[in-house]
Amino acid sequence: MKAYDLKPSYENLLKTYMDDSIGRNTDLYYFISILNSIEDSCSISLDGDWGSGKTFFVNQAKMILDAHNEYINVENADDCKAICDKFSKYSSSSAHKIHLQPQVCVYYDAWKNDNDDDPILSLVYSIMSSVETDFSFKNTKFVDIGKNIVKALIENQKITQLIDTFKVEDPFEVLKRAKNIEDKVREFFQILLPEKGNRLVVFIDELDRCRPSFAVNLLERIKHYFSDDQITFVFSVNMNQLKCTICNYYGNDFDGFKYLDRFFDLRLTLPAADMEKYYQSLGFYRSENRFDSVCREIINAYRFSLRETAKFLRLAKIAAYQPTHDARYDPCFPDEHAKWFCLLYIVPVIIALKLHNGAQYRDFIDGKDAAPLIDICQRMYLGAFSGVLGNNESFSPNDGTKTTVTLQSKLEEVYNAIFVNTYSAGVYQVTIGQLEFDRRIKDSLFKITSLLSQYNDLS
Repeated sequence: MKAYDLKPSYENLLKTYMDDSIGRNTDLYYFISILNSIEDSCSISLDGDWGSGKTFFVNQAKMILDAHNEYINVENADDCKAICDKFSKYSSSSAHKIHLQPQVCVYYDAWKNDNDDDPILSLVYSIMSSVETDFSFKNTKFVDIGKNIVKALIENQKITQLIDTFKVEDPFEVLKRAKNIEDKVREFFQILLPEKGNRLVVFIDELDRCRPSFAVNLLERIKHYFSDDQITFVFSVNMNQLKCTICNYYGNDFDGFKYLDRFFDLRLTLPAADMEKYYQSLGFYRSENRFDSVCREIINAYRFSLRETAKFLRLAKIAAYQPTHDARYDPCFPDEHAKWFCLLYIVPVIIALKLHNGAQYRDFIDGKDAAPLIDICQRMYLGAFSGVLGNNESFSPNDGTKTTVTLQSKLEEVYNAIFVNTYSAGVYQVTIGQLEFDRRIKDSLFKITSLLSQYNDLS
């Protein structure tokens, strides 16, 4: 059973870039162009909603910049060449052709270091660990790398001379005892960059998920310690969430956005991914399949992020992909038509509501709110719902002597037959057009959407 969400593994980063399977390669080109043009100290915010793919985006940018840095050893030279060739195609077709300068890139997950008392220590350590790509630390434990880093900063040793003396005490304790950290950090970069590249680019991710005190301390200390003309910081954040984090620290009346203006020289917004390309990359090609069409409409209606889309499609596939894509499945009897209708329309709506809005999900299954089903179905082709019409009913007012009905009214009848009717006092079935519902249909729906039914597709 394969997950659909895009984990920022090297394989996913590379494949998605080479195939442009979420339509962000052009965005990457212009983003990297900005990074390449910076000549002084700069702090950039890359704003995007949670789940929009910020982490994936900045890691792809790092992958591209690493491939263009001749000082960095890469595991696969063929991949490196392919990345550079791909990037050059965008450069040759752009009015703003660029030649990438070598840049040392570091990715720092702030949330993973949220428990540190002083964020500057873990940030410095992350930078020192990440840039040592010319060497191997495979046999060296995290806490064993340390004391001579400070010695190197003080004595201006070359980075390449550090490895033989790196098995020492906890580097954080050494850095805590060191005086004038700001001067030593600056001196370290003066040693580092001539060996590795022209600039240092630090991608700081997940800051908006951190404890307020950690987030504020990290911003403040970067402003204090890392104001260097050769360093660019890129913060991939949800600005609204980060603003709330700042206000949680300073108080609700505090102007979080004005405070953040102190730190960010440039504010960028991550463009939306190309959802059509993304669907195709997941195997959900545009087709006449009704189930796929309903899933697409749900994603658009609820404005699912990339992460939410991946989760929703995975759950929908497990629940009902097998019967809705089996050409041999041909409902004949009224109760089978009713189940077919539920598989196509109601199952994906229930799954989506579970992810999107818990309160609305409860109202929907408790028979209190048919609006989610009506909203999604009204986005579909009207002729797809001919099965809910009785022999003397029509959606068209110009259809002879037939009674004109609305799709909404018929959907409300279906909804009531499933979620409202109690089937008591001798009423055992409700027939709506070609569909026949009974008391078992609701339990069957819950079984299917629980992912524990005979329809499960775990491939």
